[in-house]
Amino acid sequence: MYDLIIIGGGPSAMAAMFYAAGKQLNAVTIYEELGGKIGWLQSLAGPSKEHYLPGNELMQLLTTRGLSRDEAVLHDRVERVTRALDCYRVETQTYGVLESYTVLIATGAAPLILNVPGARRFADRGLGYSATTYAHLLAGQRVAVIGDTPRALSGAAEAAGTAAQVFLIAPGMLDMMHPLSQALAQQPNVEIIQNCEVLELRGDHAVETLIVERDGQPLDLAVDRVFVALGLVPNSQIVRDLVATNAEGFILVNAYHETTLPGLFAAGDVSSTFSEQVLIAIGDGARAAMSAYDYLLARRLIPA
Repeated sequence: MYDLIIIGGGPSAMAAMFYAAGKQLNAVTIYEELGGKIGWLQSLAGPSKEHYLPGNELMQLLTTRGLSRDEAVLHDRVERVTRALDCYRVETQTYGVLESYTVLIATGAAPLILNVPGARRFADRGLGYSATTYAHLLAGQRVAVIGDTPRALSGAAEAAGTAAQVFLIAPGMLDMMHPLSQALAQQPNVEIIQNCEVLELRGDHAVETLIVERDGQPLDLAVDRVFVALGLVPNSQIVRDLVATNAEGFILVNAYHETTLPGLFAAGDVSSTFSEQVLIAIGDGARAAMSAYDYLLARRLIPA
């Protein structure tokens, strides 16, 4: 019987694992993909030492040290989490069923993928899914942000601070009463193109042209970078029938990262407090592990 099972391989999971180790808990981390989004974030930034990504170095350190603790990590796929009488049962593909008094879900979220000609080809070659991560690398560049979500507005606003030109490509209609929408509409280097369809990405070795259609007319936009912010899909399937989620499937948590079931916690992008920032995810994971530890302390003090 474990004290804590952590499910996930991203920043929140790694931070939780180190907190649990510091408290000498009998804990294990089960991951399917190590590092979360860090790998492809670094690839898009490129190999230059000048391409600093906030939180990236810390995440690499956590991952490297985590892998050195073989007894505390399992490379496996979690199929389902269920609740037993006084514990949780975590069903895995390879190692079978593991039991624990507490479970921390840190499985992240996946971006909705742009599905047009050229999108797959230019992934990591000018096409990315987090404009806010790379805002500091966009000086003098022509940037397109695709989406009508709050993340699209934030990404376009950050990019506008450094980029020479920003195209905000909204498939639908933006809420022009939103403060960011109003601010973007007043920026001389921002062009908002609403109610349009993305048709294709073109270029030689990297993306160079974004083709969209508006009112039946194609528009060819010269770009250096394209960021997609169509939305996120939380990887919460393993507990979606067990705990409360919001309409999009993000696990509802309180300020202590507690879900609607005692002993079950969630942190990072899979939770309703996601921010898609590595440093914040690390903090979330540590706080969630601390809450799990407090839960275990209380449990031990209560007579059986």
